[in-house]
Amino acid sequence: MKQLLQQYSEYNLWSNAKVAEAIKLLTHEQQHKEVVSSFSSLYKTAVHVYGAETVWYNRIRKGAQITKIEDNFSGSMHLLGDAWLALDDRLSLFVATVSEGFLYEKLDYQSLKGESFSEELYLILLHVFNHSTYHRGQMVTMLRQTGAEKIPNSDFIAWARMRN
Repeated sequence: MKQLLQQYSEYNLWSNAKVAEAIKLLTHEQQHKEVVSSFSSLYKTAVHVYGAETVWYNRIRKGAQITKIEDNFSGSMHLLGDAWLALDDRLSLFVATVSEGFLYEKLDYQSLKGESFSEELYLILLHVFNHSTYHRGQMVTMLRQTGAEKIPNSDFIAWARMRN
């Protein structure tokens, strides 16, 4: 399980970097262009993914304050991209340094609505990576809708091929 999660965390970092860089190449207007999706712009979608990863990382690291980033972040896409990738790098380092057994321990946490839950850490990590993949797919579609000229290939197999 640990090896798989390490691969997913490395893939998550790589693919988020590709998408963030593609968004950074756009104008401010393109980054904030209204589109029909879960979130109304590329920028808002990227903020959501960064925010969700931050919440989960803070839960995993226990004791860190849980706040909803979307309500407070107003920085540029360059600042957002840098913060997002730094977080993904920390998440990847966390996965690389925990023991296999720790991945099967339950983590007690509260949702942003205050509901209590308990899940095994490996399931939470799989959720974090899957959630990011879901929204990256939306961002690729949004890139096309905003007129982006460079659409990154963020598929898992592209990462696997690149590694070899």
